[in-house]
Amino acid sequence: MSILRKVRFVLLAGLCLGTLSCSSEPPPRLLVIGLDGATWDLVDPWIKEGKLPNLAALRARSAWGTMNSVIPYLSPPAWTSAVTGMNPGTHGVFDFQRRLPGDNKVVTYTAKQRRAQPIWNILKGQGPKVCVVNVPLTDPYDEVDGVMVSGFPHQGIDYNWVWPESRLDEIKDMGYLKDRMEMQLPEGGEAALLDSLMLIQEKRFELAKKLYAEDRYDLFWVVFTQTDRVQHLFWKFDDPENPNYDPELAARFGGSIEKLWLRCDELLGELLAVVDPESWILVLSDHGFGPIRREFRVANYLQTPQSGLTPSEQQDVMTLDKSDAARLYLRELAKDPGGTRDGEQLKELRSKLIESLKAAVDPETGKHPVSEIFDKDALFVGMHAETGPDVVVLPEPTYYMAYGDTDDASLEPFGPLRTSLSGWHHMDGVFMLAGPAVKSGRVSNAYSLLDVVPTCLYLMDRSIPRNLHGKVMENAMDPGFFQANQPRSGSSVGGEDREMTQEEKDALGNIPYVGG
Repeated sequence: MSILRKVRFVLLAGLCLGTLSCSSEPPPRLLVIGLDGATWDLVDPWIKEGKLPNLAALRARSAWGTMNSVIPYLSPPAWTSAVTGMNPGTHGVFDFQRRLPGDNKVVTYTAKQRRAQPIWNILKGQGPKVCVVNVPLTDPYDEVDGVMVSGFPHQGIDYNWVWPESRLDEIKDMGYLKDRMEMQLPEGGEAALLDSLMLIQEKRFELAKKLYAEDRYDLFWVVFTQTDRVQHLFWKFDDPENPNYDPELAARFGGSIEKLWLRCDELLGELLAVVDPESWILVLSDHGFGPIRREFRVANYLQTPQSGLTPSEQQDVMTLDKSDAARLYLRELAKDPGGTRDGEQLKELRSKLIESLKAAVDPETGKHPVSEIFDKDALFVGMHAETGPDVVVLPEPTYYMAYGDTDDASLEPFGPLRTSLSGWHHMDGVFMLAGPAVKSGRVSNAYSLLDVVPTCLYLMDRSIPRNLHGKVMENAMDPGFFQANQPRSGSSVGGEDREMTQEEKDALGNIPYVGG
């Protein structure tokens, strides 16, 4: 008898005696809800204050805890790891942007660059119907067995971003709004932007409720991204320590993050009201969040004598996005325009760069702006590991890694924020798992986004491809149930359907974001 039929009849009803009569009903459905950027630092106090009653009620019947993001902890690599069960070195997505081979031109990642199979493609042709709404980096869409509404970044305006394509006009007519990359807060535009974020959230929940109720989707995966946007842009109105804090503006826009979250909770309650009571529900975020208050301008620091880098070494260090220098690349000879090093010379520069950044000290605060710093070999395993950033920096809380301006010699390596962002990502996301056989309460160990697909397949009573990098979230499950229903291993999937070498397996086990 299947795992989930046992759950329904043994754990819930207590009447099943192990006969085939227990197989007359389909297994429970699985609803995955992504709350982009959700952090217990905000959500937990609001739950305790009674401000998020629907999340509170869901958490009370859930196994819940910390969900490690991947490194880099950005939406494209994080959500791609969540839907593929593989690390960025295998799925090939590291950032919002990528540089064309042998060129200085920077372009946006799309789903075409994803090199591993997402769960809905793993399930394709096997029977389960799926519905996928607004998962980041799913544009262009996959022709799923069901419905897909692509998530950002979007390719343009005049094209179809819905599968099946015949449903595009219907979804547009509902007033559904595609996600936009609101990463600037124009002066005087605060109210309009907040209204836009609220409306996009409203319309996304409206579509999710409609689609969930229209058919029996075995897997329904929806991501709400406005939680992330509002935290990026409106955090400063609740943070008097932010250098750009303005008491007058704070009086008007303080509480904006809470306002959006309170409405999110109300809408979540409406969605959960149409969910089968025996369904599995997995809520997760792609990363956590916190305030930023000070800038470390990496390029300007590297130009100082304190960095220890020569001018030619400085020339070979670059970033794809001058607004964010937490991911650094080294120019390679015969591969990158202007590159002068290869092989051991690149490794030496990488080590020297890491030691230089680790030693940096903000003269105003006396703090090191770098919390942790990683060589690519410590983060990525797979055929595409070499295309990732050479060095990834995790800043200390409240510091933001900016590139700076190498043409402005007067710009100090450290200073107040020059960006309109006031909140930024951190490693610790959230998860809650509710359903027929969970062990409710806080889970002490952190899980990883790599564990999401194995867990989803397990809950759907499917075999788990042996080349996935995560594992089933065992400590979230009833121990007796899990012991009696061990995960089943299946054949490999994806573009990299080879067996990993022992060296790669060892390296994968040492990646810092793999859960415990």
